[in-house]
Amino acid sequence: MTFLACSLCSWAQADSLWTVSGRVEDAKTHKAIASASIMSNRVGTVTNADGEFVLKLSAEPREVVFSCLGYQSRRLTAAECKSLEQQGKPVRLQASSVVLDEVVVEGHEARDVVLRAVDKITQNYPKEPNLMRGFYRETVQKRSRFVSIAEGVVDVYKTGYRRNDYRDGVKILKGRRLLSQRASDTLAVKLQGGPVLPIILDLVKDREILLNEEELNKYSLRFRTPEMTDGRMQYVVELKPRVTEFYALWTGLLYIDRETLAFTKIDLSLDMSNRDKVTEMILRKKPFSLRFTPHELSVTADYVTEDGVTRLNYIRNVIRFRCDWKRKLFKSNFNIVSEMVVTDRQEGPDIRPIKVRDSFFRHDNFYDKVIYFEDPDFWGSENIIEPTEDLMKGIDKIKRRLK
Repeated sequence: MTFLACSLCSWAQADSLWTVSGRVEDAKTHKAIASASIMSNRVGTVTNADGEFVLKLSAEPREVVFSCLGYQSRRLTAAECKSLEQQGKPVRLQASSVVLDEVVVEGHEARDVVLRAVDKITQNYPKEPNLMRGFYRETVQKRSRFVSIAEGVVDVYKTGYRRNDYRDGVKILKGRRLLSQRASDTLAVKLQGGPVLPIILDLVKDREILLNEEELNKYSLRFRTPEMTDGRMQYVVELKPRVTEFYALWTGLLYIDRETLAFTKIDLSLDMSNRDKVTEMILRKKPFSLRFTPHELSVTADYVTEDGVTRLNYIRNVIRFRCDWKRKLFKSNFNIVSEMVVTDRQEGPDIRPIKVRDSFFRHDNFYDKVIYFEDPDFWGSENIIEPTEDLMKGIDKIKRRLK
């Protein structure tokens, strides 16, 4: 199985001097909260599917902020974080109670709100170039079994949100992989995806995909129940295709800060009513005798606001499909998950683009660029997304096979 990946760049970072770990839960249900953001002074990570996290900082922070859409943010001092960790207690977030203001929310047409938000992108998002440090992971499951796991630390260069141009790029700093040795697990298809996610799926920056008036006219838009994040009311706009195009359209939700009109989260899935159109969008190459049937392509882009500027924080891409060979009886279902969290960033006019010779290109394959080896201290002071229990089991099984 191969993937389309991208290019990244690096900066010096001191060894971690302060580390805290734990679990984030719903205060009422005690269920794990996945993809919750943990940040301190622009350095951060996100929780895994089990709600677990590890945050590494170069010095003891004044406070750590825990936040997630639909929950009240919680700010803890370094001492409070350490106390919870030592006691084995989770960080619990209270669900936000939304007081509906029908006049304000329903007094605007959803389309007008979205178009106004698009107009304000250049005001709400970085105007200067950004260099983002990120942790990237991609996993491949064949049926319920993990067959490939690869992860790395990357740097992502982006110009200001006033424009999207060819200078945006990615560089791999370090990475490792676990790859199944079974011949039956090797599938010669190439899919769109990989570490280029923060380049090609930052839908706020690359507005050609969706957030422009011509594309939005192809959708019906309506308000859903508002939600809260970090104490701020969010418009929730649902979009569905209202026309038929030669390419697949999207369904999903747009979350927009009611006060600033910044997009804070975009959660989309390709409309699967015409699978041939979906295949054209996600499949780059396959053997002639292989049948490829897509079942899902979903994208989640999450943004955080700090110091009045909204920035990309986390991006996730899920592709599910089925493959079968002509004249063979059995079919195989595959599930690919690619995700990247921004763990640190630099911003300003002096930030330089990634050099071409260091870049990871869109036609590259991520696991071809990294090697297999086992080192418990491999990540050092870098922030990562903690592996889930299911992923740990998959890693153990692959390691046993490799031995």
